[in-house]
Amino acid sequence: MTRREVPLAPARPTTAGDLGSLLVRRRSTRSFGPRPLSLAQLTLMAWAAHGRTADGHRTCPSAHALYPLTLTVVAGNVDGLAAGAYRYDAERHVLTLVADGDHRDRVARTTLADHDWLRHAAALLLLSGDMDTATRHFADQPPQGRRGRRYVWLEAGHASQNVYLQATESGLGAVLVAGFDDDRLLGLNPAVVPSGEHPLALLAVGRPADRDQ
Repeated sequence: MTRREVPLAPARPTTAGDLGSLLVRRRSTRSFGPRPLSLAQLTLMAWAAHGRTADGHRTCPSAHALYPLTLTVVAGNVDGLAAGAYRYDAERHVLTLVADGDHRDRVARTTLADHDWLRHAAALLLLSGDMDTATRHFADQPPQGRRGRRYVWLEAGHASQNVYLQATESGLGAVLVAGFDDDRLLGLNPAVVPSGEHPLALLAVGRPADRDQ
């Protein structure tokens, strides 16, 4: 059997606001300006991650509709929102304060190499997952004990990409950081990660420095 190649036509977005255009323009932003986000902009980021849609579904898929993810918003430079760590409740579409004060710097210090710039993002979106519940729920699927965890990681990827695309559409910057010390992040006091959950990813969001005029 010989290998055959099939030439493909260039993938060209048709309109400025379609998915193709967002994919072309999506970039990771690691330099943030001092202008704050608005609460409306932050709301869009949280909703995009795993909020509810008008028809009762969710913005990202979840195996067996289990939705084991939790989104914690670590806000520090958001107009209309006091600095603090907030839990996002997708069912009620509200933010609930879990720790007041600006925790961006101490969360950024748990990363392996990103503290210097990460602490300047207007907000950090922390994704964590209930691995134990997912493991039990999918215990009958091989490989036993690991399939549920895989689904949680996949869901975190779906949510992260949604944040990237929503940020791009809103003219904002976003970047995923997964290089952090799990134990240090879990050991923060007051706690930022929900009890019993495993930290999966940090998403920094804010205004890109080169457009923060």
